[in-house]
Amino acid sequence: MQARPLYLSHLPATPLRAIVLACAMTAAAPAWSQSEAPDGETAAAIDQVTVTGSRARNRTVFDSSVPIDRFGAREVQNALSSGDVGAALQNLSPSINFPRIESSGASDSVRGIQLRGLAPDQVLILINGKRRHTSAVLDTESSFAGTVPVDINAIPPNAIDHIEILRDGAGAQYGSDAVAGVINIVLKKARTGGSAQASYGANHTHFDPTGQTLTDGQSSTVSADYGVPLGDAGYLRFGAETRRRSPTERAGPSDAGWTSYNFTPADQALDGKVLFKSGDSRQRNNSAFYNALLPLGNGLDLYSFATVNDRQSDGSAYFRYPGDPSNVLALYPNGYRPVTHGDKRDVSVVAGVRGDAGAWHWDASARHGGDRFDYGVSDSVNASLGAASPTSFHLASFDFRQNALNLDATRSVEIGLPAPLNLAVGAEWMRETYTSSPGDAASYAAGSITDAPPGAQAGPGLRPSDRYDGSRQIRSVYLDAESDLTPRWLLGAAARYSDYSDFASASTGKLSTRYKLTEDFLLRGSLSNSFRAPALVQTGFRFATLNFNADGTALQTAALLPASDALARSFGAQALKPEKSTNLSLGLAWKPAHATSLTVDAYVIRIRDRITRSSDLQSDAITAYLAAQGRSDIQSVAYLANLLDTRTKGLDVVLNHDLALSGGKLNLNAALNLNKTSLDKVRQSSAALAAIDPDLTLLTETSLFRIRHASPDSKLILGADWQAAGWGLQARATRFGKLEDFSYDSEAPLIDGIPAQRFGAVWSLDLEGQLKLSKQLTLSVGGNNILDRYPQRVRETNNATYGGALPYNFINPIGVNGAYFYARANYTF
Repeated sequence: MQARPLYLSHLPATPLRAIVLACAMTAAAPAWSQSEAPDGETAAAIDQVTVTGSRARNRTVFDSSVPIDRFGAREVQNALSSGDVGAALQNLSPSINFPRIESSGASDSVRGIQLRGLAPDQVLILINGKRRHTSAVLDTESSFAGTVPVDINAIPPNAIDHIEILRDGAGAQYGSDAVAGVINIVLKKARTGGSAQASYGANHTHFDPTGQTLTDGQSSTVSADYGVPLGDAGYLRFGAETRRRSPTERAGPSDAGWTSYNFTPADQALDGKVLFKSGDSRQRNNSAFYNALLPLGNGLDLYSFATVNDRQSDGSAYFRYPGDPSNVLALYPNGYRPVTHGDKRDVSVVAGVRGDAGAWHWDASARHGGDRFDYGVSDSVNASLGAASPTSFHLASFDFRQNALNLDATRSVEIGLPAPLNLAVGAEWMRETYTSSPGDAASYAAGSITDAPPGAQAGPGLRPSDRYDGSRQIRSVYLDAESDLTPRWLLGAAARYSDYSDFASASTGKLSTRYKLTEDFLLRGSLSNSFRAPALVQTGFRFATLNFNADGTALQTAALLPASDALARSFGAQALKPEKSTNLSLGLAWKPAHATSLTVDAYVIRIRDRITRSSDLQSDAITAYLAAQGRSDIQSVAYLANLLDTRTKGLDVVLNHDLALSGGKLNLNAALNLNKTSLDKVRQSSAALAAIDPDLTLLTETSLFRIRHASPDSKLILGADWQAAGWGLQARATRFGKLEDFSYDSEAPLIDGIPAQRFGAVWSLDLEGQLKLSKQLTLSVGGNNILDRYPQRVRETNNATYGGALPYNFINPIGVNGAYFYARANYTF
């Protein structure tokens, strides 16, 4: 239950090693007063009122008991240069990463964010304080395979007024998924005027693996929004955006001797050519929104907001050589690379009424969220059908819907303490449905050519017998209380009870406190537990993909099955259990001067029964067992299970300073996140699996290695924003710390007992300049990663790059596209 509004405020960022320097600079620099600042939003950020974790209407960011960030309209606009909301969040916050997954089917269309190194479905996303529904697609390919993220990029970028981040466990306050924290995106609500924007950008980079200078990834965006007053205080803000993005190609020349199956003369003729695909997908993206408030009189307000997104993405599968058994020479004499297609439609509508009843302020709302994903492929073939096979297939459709009713109420009660007791109570009813529909008959058919793999390549499609239709209901109630016990000591508590129709009920709670040693220096901390029930998508999703086998020497069709599937049960799968977590946070906040703020927060997050995708269970014994079950169309099986207990430790340091400079105002900020995840327990045993092949475990050492090491161990953001009457300049340097990933090179150094490669830290520099031609028209030019930095290359020995085809590891958040340059025109009216 998250219906009560969440309006956070920001203490911008800085690294630990910069603290002493920044504090010394503060003493000498002239600081703007709040009234003098050209942009009061930033200068007064630490004094803005916050409602997160507190129902008190006079609670500011500085005196809150939890770490809070607020990124204003201009900060969000500057970070949105690439058009992706997820990438903007990565640019803004050191606690957030937005890893790119290339050549991986549905993950080309849907990407999730990470907060504090945890999985994408362990952060709660709100819009105007209301829960956002998740995607209909399970993440099958990333370091957090098996998760169901919110599609953050389905939110129209031009709808965003500001973004608020609560970096603390908040399950008792806002419900399931708020394990790492809460991100609230607040929509524009200006009553009058509007804006129109057009931008164009492209990647321009030197690509070492081919020695080429490339210009690709061309992106164009046109958007507009406008406000209409409703009555004396109401508003209707609405807008739309359309964006087109060309693909990028970052694959290297292929070694046919390594990557082809039969090494036929036709295969050898392709040696040294770029055949595979790595990089961003082609995308066509259209979105619209409205945000409305209508005063009804007598203290009642009617409100509603909605977002709509339609996205078409073209991804890429692996190249099939002419001599491969999956090829039909009559159709593809030179081989082929299937092109995957994701057609995605996302809609969210919220409507409610709020008012006062005596001392209570209440809010009643209803919401609907829906996400549909149609998955297809072209330039493909079902080789078992021979030359009669179609070359384009519909593979499957997935549809997730969420409907909810909320009632929330708050009030203050005088109980003889220095401040009133602030109470919040509420209830929520929610119903979720999830369905999957089969693909074309030819997409899963087993034809008469028995020595060829059945089903469409880059599939196969979902069979009618594998369709899923499930639903559940969730009921929750909560109570939240907070008060200043003394003029310096704040204490808060929250409790929630949730009942799931398909899982057991759960109770969660939170205690938070803050003590002011002085008016400008305070200590704070919180202790909470959270309950994350398996997403409905996790209980019913199934699909098959082509991927590497365990040692990276061949590609195989791997089936991901729900835990309820009979075949999965024969391997030992059991019904999924909810994840349970505890979150401990301790920190401090300090204002050494009016225009300077510093926060330091340490945290420990323990998660039990973490839901994880098993490794692909594959061996000669598995192949024989699958054949005996009539499933010769797949070579391995995986399923979701509660396999892990993990512990994540970290530190956030945030520093901000404002000063006058050259007739304008300069905001200096820096932020540091240190983060490390370890494994407390791994559940590898399965009697059923041991009966099939006693040498296999549910998670391979390489899978466990990626869970521990695949996120950067640190992230540092250094920023400067100078604004004057006619000009503006921004600079942002981001350092992604080292990470490690397993290697298919058997001679790679051993890390934790397995061959692995350590990828060093990498810096990215972003610059933007604005020319304010008038109060209405601003022209901007800039670039992201202007120094054209790439992650460290994958070891080229023993074909760790799959014969040179995949020269870069995809998990580094800096991505593999190189420099991106853009120009933008913004007109307000």
